[in-house]
Amino acid sequence: MTAQPKKISENSIKLCNANLKHISQTAEVPQYDRDTITCGIVHMSVGGFHRSHQALYIDDALNSGATNWAICGVGLLPQDKDNIQALADQDGLYTVLERNAEADTARVIGAMKEVMHAPSNPQAILDRLMDPAIKILSLTITEKGYCYDTDGNLEQNNPAVKHDLGNLASPQSALGYVVSALANRKEKGMPPFTVMSCDNLPGNGHLTESLVLQFAELVNSELAGWIKENVSFPNAMVDRITPVTTDKIVEIVGNQFLINDAWPVVCEDFKQWVLEDKFSDGRPDLDKVGVQLVADVDPYEKMKVRLLNGSHSALSYISYLMGYREVDTAMADPLIAKFVRSYMDHDVTPSVPSVPGIELGPYKDKLIERFSNPAVSDQVQRLAEDGSAKIPNSILPCIAHQLENGGSIKFAALALAGWFRYLTAVDEDLKPIEIKDPRAEQLISAMKLDSRDPTHILGIFEIFGTKLPINTEFLAELNAAMKSLHEKGTKATVEAYLS
Repeated sequence: MTAQPKKISENSIKLCNANLKHISQTAEVPQYDRDTITCGIVHMSVGGFHRSHQALYIDDALNSGATNWAICGVGLLPQDKDNIQALADQDGLYTVLERNAEADTARVIGAMKEVMHAPSNPQAILDRLMDPAIKILSLTITEKGYCYDTDGNLEQNNPAVKHDLGNLASPQSALGYVVSALANRKEKGMPPFTVMSCDNLPGNGHLTESLVLQFAELVNSELAGWIKENVSFPNAMVDRITPVTTDKIVEIVGNQFLINDAWPVVCEDFKQWVLEDKFSDGRPDLDKVGVQLVADVDPYEKMKVRLLNGSHSALSYISYLMGYREVDTAMADPLIAKFVRSYMDHDVTPSVPSVPGIELGPYKDKLIERFSNPAVSDQVQRLAEDGSAKIPNSILPCIAHQLENGGSIKFAALALAGWFRYLTAVDEDLKPIEIKDPRAEQLISAMKLDSRDPTHILGIFEIFGTKLPINTEFLAELNAAMKSLHEKGTKATVEAYLS
């Protein structure tokens, strides 16, 4: 949670149910009576993206007359406790600050009727999931929260997974809660809830289903069979740039819109949700509030994860090494903007399948515009986080496709070399870089063995598998990019690649 700001207007009003009428003078507020809505969704874990995206769509559905699809938001991690308490103190309300180059708008979201902190009381979460009114368990737990290896299999040695397999009545991981709650429902003869991933993962529904079934099989094969037969795991593509909330954002909400909100969320003015229409026990009328309900999410997902998420990672390492800390400032450099577009056009687009109703040229134009939005001003280092979880989904599949089809991997190899250079944990001025990654220690150690040789880091099977590290064309491109970054520096290397 952001620190208590020091410069909030004395005229600002504390965000809570009792003050919504006053707050409606400066911001949009829920148009429904929050006392009459009930929860139909439990969501793990509550962060900025969920609150700017899925919860906003649900708020639209509630505004349109739905009454039984409110959200019970769950903080999964010990460090979530303060944020969950901040929401509880505000009756689950929070402000979405939507920003573009022309103006800011503020909207109070009321969809989160309840909030809970899982580590404080795991049994209370399991009890909540036994309510027959709960028909969907949704997830935004980031790539690392799914506890899987490079082959998409459950990491049985993951500490949280190991704990949960031995203590299913008091789980720690999202997968543990899913399996434990479904086991309880099966035992009581209740219908299951839908498990709906809203994370940036290829085939997120298929992956979640596979991991849940592997976990359940280790608990009870009969349970696994029941889940396979009865539980829906819809695939989804989700999109909205949502930077981390800072004190500055809290102050804008307090001073410009006179809302005293301890944990608002800031985002761009673009959002998209493409969702497979496959649910175990009903769903809200999401198609009436802008969600694209489709039979096959795969082409949309490949387009988004490879072009948006992959480009975010590619630009983050190059930009950081060139001294940039804000994404919009980096994109204002014609060199970086041209690198990002070249990466998209030459190394990624050939790997993206035909997407119904979407032309990739205008889509890429829109991405460049969104990345460059000065009003959002995302942090380069936020995009650089968790590379070991992001890159296998967003960049490596493009490289594999291009190698198989004789296409360019020049800019993708440079992006990967930029990540390796970043992982030395010092920049070109020898200033330390804080590496935030679930494999940080392993990655930094691999690069410190020899910062000019990718052999050690490519040997991390869980990230790179077995085929890519022995591909001679890939190794040649990667070695050339790494050599240039070390000998010429990042800016001169990018200039040479684009000349």
